Amino acid sequence: MNKHISLTIDGQSVSGIISDLSRSGLTVEITSPFSGYRTGRNVATFARASRNYLVIGEQVASELLTELYNDLKLLAEKRDLLTTEFKRVLSKLRQHKANQKELSAKTSELRQQFKAGLQDQKQYQQSLKAIRDNETQQDMQSRELVEQFIDDHLPGWHHSLDHDQLISFLSSD
Repeated sequence: MNKHISLTIDGQSVSGIISDLSRSGLTVEITSPFSGYRTGRNVATFARASRNYLVIGEQVASELLTELYNDLKLLAEKRDLLTTEFKRVLSKLRQHKANQKELSAKTSELRQQFKAGLQDQKQYQQSLKAIRDNETQQDMQSRELVEQFIDDHLPGWHHSLDHDQLISFLSSD
């Protein structure tokens, strides 16, 4: 399902598509003046009786498209300053990714050792738990870095972009 929507926000024509619409949620993608960014909303199962996106989808899609446009506009206006500041965060995020790759390699190595009979089940599970705990900690630290960056540099941020989209926007030229 791709339903086109158009709005005028502060004199700017903004276009997008509702790329997914169901009773329980919707996804909106902006196509102009920015493109390639999307956001969405979902309703928890217990609340579906009072909120049906098939009925209110266009209204919610307009709200989401507006939030998405405003966030992207804010990022574009502050891009030079944000990019400079974000380089520090990005280097830390790259280090976290490198650490996660190392942990992934350790997981594979551990699995091979277990299959070869070099570790018993208990040792394997304990080692695997330690690696997974470390992966979780790395992921949380990465998210905290981005959240702190947002808090410090983007007051009024709607969080319509997920962390990966924000990183992509600030990493692109």
